[in-house]
Amino acid sequence: MRRELGDWRRRAGTIPDPDLRRHALAALTEKGLNPEAVAVFAVLAPRARRQAAIRAIVALQVAIDYIDLLGEQPVPDPLEDGLQLHRALPAAVTPGAAAEDWYRFHPQGRDGGYLSSLVLACQRSLESLPAADALRPLTVAAAERCGQGQSHTHAAARGDRGALERWARGLEAPPGYSWWEVAAGASSSVGAHALIAAAADPGSRNDDGLAIDAAYFPSIGALTVLLDDLIDRERDAADGDHNYIAYYPGAEEASERLALIAARAETAIGDLDQPARHAAILTGVVGFYLGAEEARAPFAQEARKRLRETCDPGVGAIAAAIRLRRRKRSGGSGKPPDRRRRQAETLGK
Repeated sequence: MRRELGDWRRRAGTIPDPDLRRHALAALTEKGLNPEAVAVFAVLAPRARRQAAIRAIVALQVAIDYIDLLGEQPVPDPLEDGLQLHRALPAAVTPGAAAEDWYRFHPQGRDGGYLSSLVLACQRSLESLPAADALRPLTVAAAERCGQGQSHTHAAARGDRGALERWARGLEAPPGYSWWEVAAGASSSVGAHALIAAAADPGSRNDDGLAIDAAYFPSIGALTVLLDDLIDRERDAADGDHNYIAYYPGAEEASERLALIAARAETAIGDLDQPARHAAILTGVVGFYLGAEEARAPFAQEARKRLRETCDPGVGAIAAAIRLRRRKRSGGSGKPPDRRRRQAETLGK
């Protein structure tokens, strides 16, 4: 994984346009722990094929992080720009898909083929995985869903929240989820990474992919995004940023919904191949967020309590370890890392 990141960092340094070069390098620096986090999905792949799975996962996540930063730049139509840029994601998991003008609606576009290189690298690695063809429709759908979710979330941050709701209500999702919970789950990349790992197993079939997709969308994906927004709630309110937790009328309902989504995720994981490894990933996700100092804020305390009661007991130990790690990084002051630094450590957002 680190070798792959080193190669992409060198490649990003050759981008002709100075703004795009700065964004590409910033994504690799500020969000550099994202590929490291999602590379854990490779433990789901047979050992002999983990290297190829890691290459595909890293290339896809680097592309997601790069486009995410581009989506924060001011453009005349952020939704149109975001949707076009994110067309690179389903192309990345479709071997043989031709490159497009990803930057058609973006102010800059001279990236020296950087985004297309990420797409091609993911394509080639995925093509070498034995079950890639069997799982391709689901993997493409998960990548496309993630790109559309990211695009609509960025547009909502600029005030176009109606488009986000209309899009989310149009998604096929199981009953019992609010539209914003579906939108949060859709904007996460974890489902796509889990399907890439499954493609490395020659025994994976379409039914296996359907079970993985049902477990990760919307439940696990929603949990990752909602927990991130839970600990960013106060800061986002002060900055006027979009936040999915803000759609809940209060802390009690937010805590009840998070606990319910976590319980649904654990149930869905039980039907998967290698359930213990999927469960370990879920436990790590919840523990990571509950280890943030912001999880001790008054609004988040009830959710923190409910999740520790609902989830695997290992969540508490992981949260304690994460809290200690962050305090050491802050020089013992206990001051939490800034938003972008913490986002760089999240799983697949």
